[in-house]
Amino acid sequence: MSEIPAKATESEDPSDGARAGTAETAAAAPGDAMWQSSPPGSIYDYIKVASFSIGAGGLVDQWSLRAEQIFGIPAERAVGMDPIEAFIDSDLRERGQRKMAEILDGREWTGVVPFRMPDTADGERGEEGIAEVYVMPTRTAEGENAAVCIVVDVRTLRSIETDLAASQSIFGQSPFGFLLIDTDLRIRRANVRFSSIFGGTPDDHRGKGVHDYLPRSEAERVAATLRRVLETGNSITDMHVTGFVPGSEERRHWSINLYRVHSGTGRPIGIAWLGLDITARRAAAREAAAARRNLALLNEAGARIGNSLDLETTARELLDVVVPGFCDLATVDLYQGLLAGDERPPGLSDGSAELRRVAFASAVSDAPFVGGGVPVAVGA
Repeated sequence: MSEIPAKATESEDPSDGARAGTAETAAAAPGDAMWQSSPPGSIYDYIKVASFSIGAGGLVDQWSLRAEQIFGIPAERAVGMDPIEAFIDSDLRERGQRKMAEILDGREWTGVVPFRMPDTADGERGEEGIAEVYVMPTRTAEGENAAVCIVVDVRTLRSIETDLAASQSIFGQSPFGFLLIDTDLRIRRANVRFSSIFGGTPDDHRGKGVHDYLPRSEAERVAATLRRVLETGNSITDMHVTGFVPGSEERRHWSINLYRVHSGTGRPIGIAWLGLDITARRAAAREAAAARRNLALLNEAGARIGNSLDLETTARELLDVVVPGFCDLATVDLYQGLLAGDERPPGLSDGSAELRRVAFASAVSDAPFVGGGVPVAVGA
């Protein structure tokens, strides 16, 4: 809602500007009554409402701009027109004239009336509709009976009712966490699914922001994304967000979809947030990726290892496979007796046999492997 600032009384006193500023400040003080105007996007952008007045003779004597827009009839043509003759089908006009006489006799009336738009200039029959009419008796300056009429297009009301019912059904029954976030990045509405995850009722989440649910760094990232969606209108699909739910220290992961929401006039009024918990899916994906890596490692090992009968060559082939695909650092140490060709190297039973390092590989160090092998002590 936009505020109409207070207007200071005209004066030649130079301090008028200061007094005007004071008046504006006072008008904006919390709790003070003030004039306000509805910006584009108010309810009147959705509901077709028109007003006009009827004079003592039963003819239109005032015709609003809204009436021009809804009925497509300019004021200069509407003023002086008989509304019964113009809008009511011929077979209903007698009843309409009786109602008009009752109204001009001072009776207030509310009802639903079928109407037909006037025929077009090309002779095409006017569109038919249903209007809810509010007629309030009044008097002219001369004291004669007259009436003020408020007309609402019932078809628009029915359409809004249907849209609201569909919206409520989708919002309330969605298996996703569903939020409507306003232009201040505060929650205006949350669904049951969201509140079942984060606790409380849907109304308990009104007015909260992302910082109330996510760690600070993650909340800042998400808030920046929300502002970008609001400014550009570009939707975000499958954005991954990490956080925690109340009462649990388990890290949770969500997939978030964001899109800007507009009023009937196209004015951005907020952001729709749809969230799906993908914690289990991410864990399954990690397990599947690990299994694929292990399988690829085995396939590579089968293809590259064992092509030579030389133990040192085979050891180096083994390290070529596992570093860095499986680990960052690895060595192969063999009993000296095996390298010498002994079938039963001495000292195996007591763990005292000498080992020799025959291969070394590292993904984190450039230290060279010393050729010829390095003796390694075995046993405690």
